[in-house]
Amino acid sequence: MDIPGAAAANAAVRSVEANRRELAQLASFFLKQHSAYDMIPVSFRLIVLDTKLLVTKALSTLVQNGIESAPMYDSLESCYAGMLTTTDLVNLIQYYYSNFSYNEAIEDLGQVQLENYKELLLRFKSRQTNTLCANPLDTLYEVSRRLLATDYSALALVDEDTDTGSDVIVSVLSIYRILNFMAVNIEDKKELKEHSLYDLDIGTYGDLVTATMDVSVIDIIRMFVENNISVVPILDESGVVLNVFAESDIILLAREGLLDELNIPVSEALALRPDDYPGVHSCSQTDTLYSVLDIIRKTHVQRLIVVDDDIRPVGVVALSDVLRALIV
Repeated sequence: MDIPGAAAANAAVRSVEANRRELAQLASFFLKQHSAYDMIPVSFRLIVLDTKLLVTKALSTLVQNGIESAPMYDSLESCYAGMLTTTDLVNLIQYYYSNFSYNEAIEDLGQVQLENYKELLLRFKSRQTNTLCANPLDTLYEVSRRLLATDYSALALVDEDTDTGSDVIVSVLSIYRILNFMAVNIEDKKELKEHSLYDLDIGTYGDLVTATMDVSVIDIIRMFVENNISVVPILDESGVVLNVFAESDIILLAREGLLDELNIPVSEALALRPDDYPGVHSCSQTDTLYSVLDIIRKTHVQRLIVVDDDIRPVGVVALSDVLRALIV
């Protein structure tokens, strides 16, 4: 016998699936019509790290330039060698903070070149060197599927020098740039405006990892590593969202020379942010996909905190969640 409640639940699931399928077909068609080459700007700065660089120098380059990732290049083999990311920095901090003093960590890392970085990463069971790449002529659909098959948010565009056969690193393409390109250039925005996050089942909900302002930075870094996440909502005593602490904040701490003082409360770390920092951005499950893409495009945030009517967190929408909903 069919139970009315169960029938309604099944109908709701079918509705979500139908909505996602219809939107994904539209978005996937758009992504298949454009190549990664279309995303390369006329003028831009690209930082490439030689694998002979010491890890400390390479990480310092990320910090000084305020970037979250950079491609590595093996000049001896003339080939692309992977990406160095802030997630790698977070894992390094967690490993060394748990096992060594700050001075011992700096001394150890000061002897390791990027070419030996893969061996270093093997100490972290969940991490491998990001060697993900794509050809500039690959479609954005192919690039998107490649990104979604991993937990990385960016990959390198690598071409081949026809004279020498050497790899040529052309650019770096991120999920953020793909979504921004789609939001601006897709002509039929009706579907984007009609469906909400709830309609499309976009985001991660339940069992959120959160913290309060008095929690230490190193404890939040442990949360990043142990839960494979890159952001932790910061709540007040009533459970209301006050702020977020993200992997990008580690770059700010490193720039201030505070990597040896990670026992400070997160409130002090957040105070180091520049005046133009985009801040915490939230949304509700009833917000349309179009409005969410608009927030992402205007603020350059990497994820949104989903809140209820009382500003309490109920979920997180990462850029990968949004892109995954747009792919058949």
